[in-house]
Amino acid sequence: MTQGYYTGISGIQANQYGLDVIADNLANTNTVGFRGSSTEFASLFSEKLVSSGSAPTYDEIGAGTRLQATTMNTQNGSLLNTDRFNDLAINGNGWFGVVSGQDRYFTRAGNFVLDEYQKTDGAANSSVGRLTTTEGMYVTGTMLNNFAYDSQYNYSAKSDVTDTGAFKITASLNTVPLTDANEQGPIELPTRLAYPTEPTTSTKFYGNLGTDVAERTMSANAISPSNDQNRIKLVFTQSAVQPDQGVSWDVVATASSNDGTVLYDTQYGTAVFNEGGGLESFSLPTINNDGAPVSVDLGSAFGGVISSAGPTISASSQSDGISGGTLNKYSINSDGIIVADFSNGKQSTIGRIAVYHFQNDQGLTRSGSTLFSQSDNSGNPMFWTDANGEAVTGTTISSGHLENSNVRMEVGLTDMIVMQRAYQANAKTVTTVDEMIQKALSMRK
Repeated sequence: MTQGYYTGISGIQANQYGLDVIADNLANTNTVGFRGSSTEFASLFSEKLVSSGSAPTYDEIGAGTRLQATTMNTQNGSLLNTDRFNDLAINGNGWFGVVSGQDRYFTRAGNFVLDEYQKTDGAANSSVGRLTTTEGMYVTGTMLNNFAYDSQYNYSAKSDVTDTGAFKITASLNTVPLTDANEQGPIELPTRLAYPTEPTTSTKFYGNLGTDVAERTMSANAISPSNDQNRIKLVFTQSAVQPDQGVSWDVVATASSNDGTVLYDTQYGTAVFNEGGGLESFSLPTINNDGAPVSVDLGSAFGGVISSAGPTISASSQSDGISGGTLNKYSINSDGIIVADFSNGKQSTIGRIAVYHFQNDQGLTRSGSTLFSQSDNSGNPMFWTDANGEAVTGTTISSGHLENSNVRMEVGLTDMIVMQRAYQANAKTVTTVDEMIQKALSMRK
Protein backbone atom coordinates (compact mmCIF):
# COMPACT_ATOMS: atom_id res chain seq x y z
CA MET A 1 0.00 0.00 0.00
CA THR A 2 2.86 2.37 0.78
CA GLN A 3 4.10 1.96 -2.80
CA GLY A 4 1.06 3.87 -4.06
CA TYR A 5 1.96 6.65 -1.63
CA TYR A 6 5.45 7.08 -3.05
CA THR A 7 4.25 6.60 -6.61
CA GLY A 8 1.79 9.45 -6.17
CA ILE A 9 4.53 11.66 -4.75
CA SER A 10 6.74 10.94 -7.80
CA GLY A 11 3.85 11.96 -10.05
CA ILE A 12 3.36 15.18 -8.09
CA GLN A 13 7.05 16.03 -8.37
CA ALA A 14 7.32 15.18 -12.08
CA ASN A 15 4.24 17.21 -13.02
CA GLN A 16 5.51 20.06 -10.87
CA TYR A 17 8.67 20.11 -12.99
CA GLY A 18 6.53 19.98 -16.13
CA LEU A 19 4.51 22.95 -14.93
CA ASP A 20 7.76 24.82 -14.19
CA VAL A 21 8.85 24.31 -17.82
CA ILE A 22 5.49 25.47 -19.15
CA ALA A 23 5.58 28.53 -16.89
CA ASP A 24 9.05 29.42 -18.22
CA ASN A 25 7.80 29.03 -21.80
CA LEU A 26 4.80 31.27 -21.23
CA ALA A 27 6.91 33.85 -19.41
CA ASN A 28 9.12 34.12 -22.52
CA THR A 29 6.34 34.31 -25.09
CA ASN A 30 7.66 37.70 -26.26
CA THR A 31 11.39 37.10 -25.72
CA VAL A 32 13.24 37.59 -29.02
CA GLY A 33 14.96 34.40 -30.19
CA PHE A 34 13.68 32.31 -27.26
CA ARG A 35 13.52 28.55 -27.79
CA GLY A 36 10.75 26.86 -25.81
CA SER A 37 11.16 23.49 -24.10
CA SER A 38 9.06 20.36 -23.84
CA THR A 39 9.16 17.82 -21.00
CA GLU A 40 9.75 14.10 -21.41
CA PHE A 41 8.81 11.72 -18.59
CA ALA A 42 10.02 8.17 -17.96
CA SER A 43 8.69 5.45 -15.66
CA LEU A 44 10.70 4.30 -12.66
CA PHE A 45 11.73 0.71 -11.92
CA SER A 46 8.97 -1.87 -11.61
CA GLU A 47 8.46 -4.39 -8.82
CA LYS A 48 7.74 -8.01 -9.74
CA LEU A 49 4.79 -9.65 -8.02
CA VAL A 50 6.02 -13.18 -8.64
CA SER A 51 9.59 -13.86 -7.55
CA SER A 52 10.05 -17.17 -9.37
CA GLY A 53 8.62 -19.08 -12.22
CA SER A 54 6.79 -17.51 -15.08
CA ALA A 55 3.38 -16.00 -15.48
CA PRO A 56 1.35 -15.81 -18.67
CA THR A 57 0.57 -12.15 -18.04
CA TYR A 58 2.45 -9.04 -16.97
CA ASP A 59 3.31 -9.36 -13.28
CA GLU A 60 5.02 -6.07 -12.42
CA ILE A 61 3.87 -2.90 -10.68
CA GLY A 62 5.48 0.41 -11.68
CA ALA A 63 7.16 2.55 -9.05
CA GLY A 64 6.17 5.94 -10.45
CA THR A 65 7.59 8.46 -12.87
CA ARG A 66 10.38 10.97 -13.20
CA LEU A 67 11.39 13.86 -15.45
CA GLN A 68 13.76 12.30 -17.96
CA ALA A 69 14.63 15.32 -20.14
CA THR A 70 13.59 18.72 -21.34
CA THR A 71 13.90 19.05 -25.11
CA MET A 72 14.26 22.22 -27.12
CA ASN A 73 11.50 23.15 -29.56
CA THR A 74 13.23 23.90 -32.86
CA GLN A 75 10.43 25.29 -35.01
CA ASN A 76 10.85 28.90 -36.17
CA GLY A 77 9.20 31.79 -34.38
CA SER A 78 7.27 34.49 -36.20
CA LEU A 79 9.17 37.42 -37.74
CA LEU A 80 8.87 40.94 -36.37
CA ASN A 81 9.53 43.88 -38.70
CA THR A 82 11.95 46.48 -37.29
CA ASP A 83 13.47 48.16 -40.42
CA ARG A 84 16.91 48.29 -38.73
CA PHE A 85 19.58 46.68 -40.90
CA ASN A 86 21.42 45.29 -37.86
CA ASP A 87 18.33 43.40 -36.63
CA LEU A 88 18.65 39.92 -38.10
CA ALA A 89 16.47 36.81 -38.18
CA ILE A 90 17.33 33.31 -39.41
CA ASN A 91 14.72 31.66 -41.62
CA GLY A 92 15.34 27.96 -41.07
CA ASN A 93 18.18 26.09 -39.38
CA GLY A 94 21.24 27.73 -37.92
CA TRP A 95 22.61 29.91 -35.15
CA PHE A 96 24.38 33.23 -34.85
CA GLY A 97 27.71 33.00 -33.04
CA VAL A 98 28.75 35.46 -30.33
CA VAL A 99 31.88 35.65 -28.20
CA SER A 100 32.78 37.18 -24.86
CA GLY A 101 36.49 36.82 -24.14
CA GLN A 102 37.25 33.13 -24.56
CA ASP A 103 33.62 32.12 -24.10
CA ARG A 104 31.69 31.18 -27.22
CA TYR A 105 27.91 31.06 -27.46
CA PHE A 106 25.18 30.62 -30.03
CA THR A 107 21.82 32.35 -30.27
CA ARG A 108 18.77 32.89 -32.44
CA ALA A 109 18.21 36.38 -31.05
CA GLY A 110 19.36 38.84 -33.71
CA ASN A 111 18.63 42.10 -31.88
CA PHE A 112 22.16 43.34 -32.40
CA VAL A 113 23.55 46.82 -31.82
CA LEU A 114 26.71 48.67 -32.87
CA ASP A 115 29.33 49.89 -30.44
CA GLU A 116 32.16 52.19 -31.56
CA TYR A 117 35.88 52.41 -30.92
CA GLN A 118 39.00 53.76 -32.63
CA LYS A 119 40.59 50.96 -34.63
CA THR A 120 43.90 52.82 -35.01
CA ASP A 121 45.46 54.41 -31.95
CA GLY A 122 45.83 58.16 -32.29
CA ALA A 123 43.68 58.34 -35.42
CA ALA A 124 40.51 60.25 -34.61
CA ASN A 125 38.68 59.14 -37.74
CA SER A 126 39.45 55.41 -37.63
CA SER A 127 36.32 54.43 -35.71
CA VAL A 128 34.55 51.17 -36.43
CA GLY A 129 31.25 49.84 -35.17
CA ARG A 130 31.34 46.31 -33.81
CA LEU A 131 28.15 44.30 -34.11
CA THR A 132 27.26 43.16 -30.59
CA THR A 133 24.44 41.67 -28.56
CA THR A 134 22.64 43.81 -26.01
CA GLU A 135 24.89 42.20 -23.37
CA GLY A 136 28.02 43.38 -25.22
CA MET A 137 29.05 40.08 -26.82
CA TYR A 138 30.57 40.32 -30.27
CA VAL A 139 28.80 38.80 -33.27
CA THR A 140 31.18 36.67 -35.33
CA GLY A 141 31.73 36.29 -39.03
CA THR A 142 34.28 36.76 -41.81
CA MET A 143 35.74 40.19 -42.57
CA LEU A 144 37.45 40.92 -45.89
CA ASN A 145 40.78 42.70 -46.25
CA ASN A 146 39.56 44.91 -49.09
CA PHE A 147 39.65 48.16 -47.14
CA ALA A 148 42.37 49.97 -45.22
CA TYR A 149 42.77 53.10 -43.15
CA ASP A 150 44.37 56.10 -44.88
CA SER A 151 45.21 58.97 -42.55
CA GLN A 152 45.68 61.35 -45.50
CA TYR A 153 42.48 60.54 -47.37
CA ASN A 154 40.15 63.53 -47.76
CA TYR A 155 36.72 62.24 -46.78
CA SER A 156 34.86 65.43 -47.65
CA ALA A 157 32.76 65.45 -50.80
CA LYS A 158 34.10 68.92 -51.57
CA SER A 159 37.61 69.11 -52.99
CA ASP A 160 38.29 72.45 -51.29
CA VAL A 161 37.49 71.09 -47.80
CA THR A 162 40.10 69.11 -45.92
CA ASP A 163 38.66 66.33 -43.75
CA THR A 164 41.38 63.73 -43.56
CA GLY A 165 41.33 60.21 -42.24
CA ALA A 166 39.06 57.40 -43.39
CA PHE A 167 39.00 53.78 -44.39
CA LYS A 168 38.91 53.34 -48.14
CA ILE A 169 38.05 50.44 -50.41
CA THR A 170 41.16 48.89 -51.96
CA ALA A 171 39.28 46.34 -54.08
CA SER A 172 35.61 46.33 -54.97
CA LEU A 173 34.18 42.82 -54.41
CA ASN A 174 30.73 41.29 -54.71
CA THR A 175 31.05 38.13 -52.61
CA VAL A 176 32.58 36.97 -49.33
CA PRO A 177 33.88 33.38 -48.98
CA LEU A 178 33.47 32.08 -45.44
CA THR A 179 36.62 30.99 -43.67
CA ASP A 180 36.72 27.99 -41.31
CA ALA A 181 33.99 27.84 -38.67
CA ASN A 182 36.61 28.00 -35.92
CA GLU A 183 38.32 31.07 -37.40
CA GLN A 184 35.43 33.53 -37.29
CA GLY A 185 36.04 36.89 -35.60
CA PRO A 186 34.09 40.00 -34.60
CA ILE A 187 32.21 41.96 -37.26
CA GLU A 188 33.65 45.49 -37.52
CA LEU A 189 32.01 48.11 -39.75
CA PRO A 190 34.00 51.32 -40.44
CA THR A 191 32.00 54.45 -39.69
CA ARG A 192 33.98 56.43 -42.30
CA LEU A 193 34.38 54.34 -45.44
CA ALA A 194 35.18 55.79 -48.84
CA TYR A 195 35.11 54.52 -52.39
CA PRO A 196 38.31 56.09 -53.79
CA THR A 197 38.46 58.15 -56.94
CA GLU A 198 39.57 56.38 -60.10
CA PRO A 199 40.68 59.16 -62.49
CA THR A 200 39.75 59.01 -66.13
CA THR A 201 42.50 57.45 -68.24
CA SER A 202 40.77 57.22 -71.62
CA THR A 203 37.79 58.66 -73.39
CA LYS A 204 36.24 57.56 -76.67
CA PHE A 205 34.18 59.69 -79.03
CA TYR A 206 31.43 58.73 -81.48
CA GLY A 207 29.62 60.75 -84.13
CA ASN A 208 29.58 62.14 -87.64
CA LEU A 209 31.49 65.31 -88.52
CA GLY A 210 29.88 65.55 -91.92
CA THR A 211 31.91 66.96 -94.85
CA ASP A 212 30.94 70.64 -94.77
CA VAL A 213 33.61 73.22 -94.04
CA ALA A 214 32.37 74.08 -90.57
CA GLU A 215 33.75 73.86 -87.07
CA ARG A 216 32.61 70.80 -85.11
CA THR A 217 32.83 70.33 -81.35
CA MET A 218 32.70 67.20 -79.21
CA SER A 219 33.20 66.90 -75.46
CA ALA A 220 33.39 64.29 -72.73
CA ASN A 221 33.38 64.26 -68.96
CA ALA A 222 36.63 63.33 -67.24
CA ILE A 223 37.23 62.69 -63.54
CA SER A 224 40.36 64.25 -62.11
CA PRO A 225 42.58 62.77 -59.37
CA SER A 226 41.06 65.33 -56.99
CA ASN A 227 37.57 63.94 -57.78
CA ASP A 228 36.48 66.92 -59.89
CA GLN A 229 34.24 66.54 -62.93
CA ASN A 230 36.30 68.10 -65.71
CA ARG A 231 35.76 68.31 -69.46
CA ILE A 232 37.76 67.04 -72.43
CA LYS A 233 36.80 69.11 -75.45
CA LEU A 234 37.66 68.43 -79.11
CA VAL A 235 37.32 71.15 -81.76
CA PHE A 236 37.49 69.95 -85.38
CA THR A 237 38.28 72.25 -88.32
CA GLN A 238 39.07 71.07 -91.82
CA SER A 239 42.78 71.12 -92.60
CA ALA A 240 44.16 73.68 -95.02
CA VAL A 241 45.74 70.88 -97.05
CA GLN A 242 43.34 68.09 -97.97
CA PRO A 243 44.15 64.58 -99.28
CA ASP A 244 43.27 63.59 -102.86
CA GLN A 245 40.46 61.41 -101.52
CA GLY A 246 38.57 61.76 -98.27
CA VAL A 247 38.88 64.62 -95.82
CA SER A 248 41.37 65.75 -93.14
CA TRP A 249 40.44 67.55 -89.92
CA ASP A 250 42.70 69.43 -87.52
CA VAL A 251 41.89 68.68 -83.91
CA VAL A 252 42.43 70.92 -80.89
CA ALA A 253 41.93 69.10 -77.61
CA THR A 254 41.61 70.89 -74.28
CA ALA A 255 41.23 69.69 -70.71
CA SER A 256 39.52 72.19 -68.43
CA SER A 257 37.26 72.50 -65.43
CA ASN A 258 33.64 71.76 -66.12
CA ASP A 259 32.74 75.46 -66.26
CA GLY A 260 35.75 76.27 -68.46
CA THR A 261 37.33 78.72 -66.04
CA VAL A 262 40.48 76.61 -65.48
CA LEU A 263 42.49 75.26 -68.42
CA TYR A 264 44.77 72.32 -67.61
CA ASP A 265 46.20 71.36 -71.00
CA THR A 266 45.91 71.84 -74.78
CA GLN A 267 47.01 69.33 -77.41
CA TYR A 268 46.89 69.28 -81.21
CA GLY A 269 46.34 66.49 -83.68
CA THR A 270 44.95 65.44 -87.05
CA ALA A 271 42.20 63.03 -88.08
CA VAL A 272 42.09 61.72 -91.66
CA PHE A 273 39.01 60.00 -93.12
CA ASN A 274 38.70 58.04 -96.37
CA GLU A 275 36.25 58.80 -99.16
CA GLY A 276 33.63 56.62 -97.52
CA GLY A 277 33.91 58.57 -94.28
CA GLY A 278 35.75 55.93 -92.21
CA LEU A 279 38.64 56.98 -90.01
CA GLU A 280 42.04 56.08 -91.48
CA SER A 281 44.40 57.75 -89.03
CA PHE A 282 44.35 59.89 -85.93
CA SER A 283 47.24 61.44 -84.05
CA LEU A 284 46.89 63.22 -80.72
CA PRO A 285 49.12 63.00 -77.62
CA THR A 286 47.62 62.20 -74.25
CA ILE A 287 46.16 65.22 -72.54
CA ASN A 288 46.77 66.25 -68.93
CA ASN A 289 43.57 66.27 -66.89
CA ASP A 290 44.72 68.07 -63.74
CA GLY A 291 47.51 65.56 -63.18
CA ALA A 292 46.06 62.49 -64.89
CA PRO A 293 47.03 61.66 -68.51
CA VAL A 294 44.00 60.90 -70.67
CA SER A 295 44.16 59.21 -74.07
CA VAL A 296 41.63 60.28 -76.69
CA ASP A 297 40.18 57.59 -78.94
CA LEU A 298 38.18 58.28 -82.09
CA GLY A 299 37.80 54.58 -82.87
CA SER A 300 38.70 53.05 -86.23
CA ALA A 301 37.01 52.86 -89.62
CA PHE A 302 33.31 53.29 -88.89
CA GLY A 303 33.50 52.27 -85.22
CA GLY A 304 33.78 55.76 -83.70
CA VAL A 305 33.95 59.18 -85.31
CA ILE A 306 33.24 59.33 -89.05
CA SER A 307 33.16 62.09 -91.64
CA SER A 308 30.37 61.25 -94.03
CA ALA A 309 28.11 63.40 -96.17
CA GLY A 310 24.55 63.49 -94.93
CA PRO A 311 22.10 65.51 -92.86
CA THR A 312 22.93 63.81 -89.55
CA ILE A 313 25.65 65.55 -87.51
CA SER A 314 25.99 63.79 -84.16
CA ALA A 315 28.39 63.40 -81.24
CA SER A 316 28.63 61.32 -78.09
CA SER A 317 31.36 60.10 -75.80
CA GLN A 318 32.26 57.45 -73.26
CA SER A 319 34.86 57.79 -70.50
CA ASP A 320 36.25 55.48 -67.89
CA GLY A 321 37.02 56.49 -64.32
CA ILE A 322 34.87 56.52 -61.18
CA SER A 323 34.02 59.45 -58.97
CA GLY A 324 34.95 58.98 -55.34
CA GLY A 325 32.12 58.41 -52.90
CA THR A 326 31.48 58.26 -49.18
CA LEU A 327 29.49 55.69 -47.22
CA ASN A 328 25.71 56.05 -47.43
CA LYS A 329 24.65 52.93 -45.56
CA TYR A 330 25.30 49.28 -44.87
CA SER A 331 22.95 46.48 -45.80
CA ILE A 332 22.94 42.73 -45.15
CA ASN A 333 21.58 40.38 -47.79
CA SER A 334 19.94 36.97 -47.40
CA ASP A 335 23.34 35.21 -47.31
CA GLY A 336 24.52 37.40 -44.47
CA ILE A 337 26.88 39.34 -46.75
CA ILE A 338 27.49 42.91 -45.61
CA VAL A 339 27.32 45.41 -48.47
CA ALA A 340 28.53 49.02 -48.29
CA ASP A 341 26.58 51.51 -50.45
CA PHE A 342 28.37 54.71 -51.48
CA SER A 343 27.27 58.16 -52.57
CA ASN A 344 28.65 57.59 -56.09
CA GLY A 345 26.28 54.68 -56.66
CA LYS A 346 28.96 52.01 -56.19
CA GLN A 347 28.78 49.03 -53.86
CA SER A 348 31.28 46.65 -52.31
CA THR A 349 31.06 43.74 -49.91
CA ILE A 350 33.26 43.95 -46.80
CA GLY A 351 32.20 41.01 -44.61
CA ARG A 352 29.72 38.26 -43.87
CA ILE A 353 27.68 37.18 -40.84
CA ALA A 354 28.39 33.55 -39.95
CA VAL A 355 25.54 31.08 -39.46
CA TYR A 356 26.59 27.93 -37.59
CA HIS A 357 25.06 24.47 -37.68
CA PHE A 358 25.29 21.42 -35.39
CA GLN A 359 24.79 17.73 -35.88
CA ASN A 360 22.36 17.76 -32.95
CA ASP A 361 20.75 21.05 -32.03
CA GLN A 362 18.95 19.32 -29.16
CA GLY A 363 22.31 18.68 -27.56
CA LEU A 364 23.10 22.37 -27.06
CA THR A 365 23.30 23.51 -23.45
CA ARG A 366 21.28 26.50 -22.28
CA SER A 367 23.60 29.19 -20.91
CA GLY A 368 21.10 31.77 -19.72
CA SER A 369 19.19 34.47 -21.57
CA THR A 370 18.79 33.19 -25.15
CA LEU A 371 22.34 31.83 -25.31
CA PHE A 372 23.41 28.25 -25.89
CA SER A 373 26.81 26.59 -25.78
CA GLN A 374 28.08 23.50 -27.50
CA SER A 375 28.39 20.16 -25.72
CA ASP A 376 29.51 16.64 -26.47
CA ASN A 377 25.93 15.86 -27.48
CA SER A 378 25.63 18.75 -29.94
CA GLY A 379 28.99 18.28 -31.63
CA ASN A 380 31.22 21.10 -32.84
CA PRO A 381 29.87 24.11 -34.76
CA MET A 382 30.26 23.80 -38.50
CA PHE A 383 29.31 25.35 -41.82
CA TRP A 384 27.25 23.56 -44.41
CA THR A 385 28.91 23.18 -47.80
CA ASP A 386 27.69 23.05 -51.38
CA ALA A 387 28.50 20.49 -54.07
CA ASN A 388 31.88 22.16 -54.62
CA GLY A 389 32.81 22.00 -50.97
CA GLU A 390 32.41 25.75 -50.47
CA ALA A 391 30.99 26.93 -47.15
CA VAL A 392 27.43 28.28 -47.45
CA THR A 393 25.01 29.92 -45.08
CA GLY A 394 22.60 27.01 -45.40
CA THR A 395 19.60 29.21 -44.70
CA THR A 396 18.37 32.74 -45.40
CA ILE A 397 18.85 35.79 -43.20
CA SER A 398 16.25 38.55 -43.01
CA SER A 399 17.72 41.96 -42.28
CA GLY A 400 15.35 44.41 -40.62
CA HIS A 401 13.51 41.58 -38.85
CA LEU A 402 13.68 39.74 -35.54
CA GLU A 403 12.57 36.20 -34.77
CA ASN A 404 10.10 36.19 -31.91
CA SER A 405 9.84 33.39 -29.34
CA ASN A 406 8.69 30.10 -30.83
CA VAL A 407 6.43 29.44 -27.84
CA ARG A 408 2.82 28.93 -28.87
CA MET A 409 0.62 30.33 -26.13
CA GLU A 410 -2.40 28.18 -26.95
CA VAL A 411 -0.27 25.03 -26.71
CA GLY A 412 1.25 26.20 -23.43
CA LEU A 413 -2.15 26.91 -21.88
CA THR A 414 -3.45 23.52 -22.96
CA ASP A 415 -0.38 21.74 -21.58
CA MET A 416 -0.76 23.67 -18.34
CA ILE A 417 -4.29 22.34 -17.90
CA VAL A 418 -3.08 18.79 -18.54
CA MET A 419 -0.26 19.19 -16.01
CA GLN A 420 -2.63 20.69 -13.47
CA ARG A 421 -5.09 17.80 -13.79
CA ALA A 422 -2.27 15.26 -13.56
CA TYR A 423 -0.90 17.00 -10.47
CA GLN A 424 -4.34 16.99 -8.84
CA ALA A 425 -4.85 13.33 -9.69
CA ASN A 426 -1.52 12.32 -8.14
CA ALA A 427 -2.28 14.44 -5.08
CA LYS A 428 -5.58 12.57 -4.79
CA THR A 429 -3.67 9.31 -4.97
CA VAL A 430 -1.48 10.35 -2.04
CA THR A 431 -4.44 11.42 0.12
CA THR A 432 -6.38 8.26 -0.74
CA VAL A 433 -3.46 5.99 0.13
CA ASP A 434 -2.98 7.95 3.37
CA GLU A 435 -6.61 7.38 4.30
CA MET A 436 -6.26 3.66 3.56
CA ILE A 437 -3.13 3.46 5.72
CA GLN A 438 -4.93 5.24 8.55
CA LYS A 439 -7.85 2.83 8.14
CA ALA A 440 -5.54 -0.17 8.29
CA LEU A 441 -3.84 1.13 11.41
CA SER A 442 -7.16 1.65 13.12
CA MET A 443 -8.38 -1.89 12.49
CA ARG A 444 -8.96 -4.10 15.55
CA LYS A 445 -9.05 -7.89 15.83
